[in-house]
Amino acid sequence: MIELLWVDGTWAPRGGSPASEALRRALDPRKVKFTYVPYPADFGPATGMGDLSYEESKAIGAAALDRAVTESRELVVVGGYSAGAAVAVKYARDILPRRPRHQVLAVATLGDPHTPVHHGRSGIAGALHVPRPRFTEWAPGDPIADLPLGSPLRTVADLTGWMSVRTPEAARAWAFKTAERLAVAQPWWNPFRWPDFARAGEDIRNYLGTAHSTDYDGGGHAKRLARMIEGVS
Repeated sequence: MIELLWVDGTWAPRGGSPASEALRRALDPRKVKFTYVPYPADFGPATGMGDLSYEESKAIGAAALDRAVTESRELVVVGGYSAGAAVAVKYARDILPRRPRHQVLAVATLGDPHTPVHHGRSGIAGALHVPRPRFTEWAPGDPIADLPLGSPLRTVADLTGWMSVRTPEAARAWAFKTAERLAVAQPWWNPFRWPDFARAGEDIRNYLGTAHSTDYDGGGHAKRLARMIEGVS
């Protein structure tokens, strides 16, 4: 038996997002104990004046993971979905190397903004190495986890704004604002870049669709990640 300590995305700071619940259901409870690790998920000022900044909230989430690993009586896999994946990566990079007694077997993520480079693509916040085996699943076309390396969206997207989305309405607002910035940034004098900007617009539309949410269930990505996690039990 191992324990999966899981940090959910900003829409569900205490757990329950469709992607995370798909993973929970897919895991064999005889092999893996699934535990949500809550964290604030306040990303001010986008969510309100006085709310924690993204970096502060991520640090608190990583500290919560630190405590959860310390208190666990099992061998552990840490992980998360979306913004929660960024929390898990931060714990693995910044805290785990200073915790020689932490028995962490792997890092597992869905919709990870730090997804490793794959076929000329990666997470929107840039690929980051972690000091443990890494299991990562991304839905094709998810602009948070599966974005072309040269996409203009990397330079115009307000990641703090993305991390603040708590409702579908907030997600649409982020996407439309990013699309406006993309239009202003387009170098019309360079026709070789036109296809890149067209693709970036498609990536934004994917965000408004299901590529960063229910596709992780319907596309089988959560089930594949579950099998990877069970493989270390």
